[in-house]
Amino acid sequence: MQNISFDSSYQKEEIKRNMDLIKLECDKIKDFINIEIFPFEQLDECQVGYSVDPDGKSLVTDEEDTWDENWIVIAYETLCGDPVITELNADRYPVSLLMHGMGSWDNGIYLADSLESFLKSIIKIVDFLTEKQVLNGKYNIQHKELKVLLNDIVEISNSANLESWESLLSPLFDIVEEYENVLETKIEEMKNEGKKISEIASLLNLQAKDVYEYIKKI
Repeated sequence: MQNISFDSSYQKEEIKRNMDLIKLECDKIKDFINIEIFPFEQLDECQVGYSVDPDGKSLVTDEEDTWDENWIVIAYETLCGDPVITELNADRYPVSLLMHGMGSWDNGIYLADSLESFLKSIIKIVDFLTEKQVLNGKYNIQHKELKVLLNDIVEISNSANLESWESLLSPLFDIVEEYENVLETKIEEMKNEGKKISEIASLLNLQAKDVYEYIKKI
């Protein structure tokens, strides 16, 4: 069943190259991001229910807010199952998250202005998790560091929606919340034991100003 009609072999190869790289990087961080990238070879079957029905009949119509023939589903958001698409007729193939169950397909949210920007965003996350040794099981990330990461992603692609990326990275935010709760408890205990801020910072491998901020919240 051939569902996707590429404009040229060059377009097909360009999209395949980017998608292969995106999937490779996403698979490295699959436990920390709510997105599943489809293998390029399975894209045709992944269009079922969107551009075609199970029998291969087109679902594209001229009616307003229906599926666009230039959209192809390349992934899905794993919490709600919303499709992630790229647009074949747009320059550099922007990436969007669409909301299903809304009665129409006009509620797309941009994740990146191109497949290449989307790839760069994923690589940015991989690099961050590698640097913080999260991929090695060390979950010592602070909320402010994740906020910087989100801002970096938005800067890669001016059309990126920060709230959507935050939702995609909710597993990371859950890890941070748990880590910071444990940290607050440790700092409170050490403070009650009479330890100074500089001593607490040294024992917990934190900056003194960070310890001070935790103490203010306590």
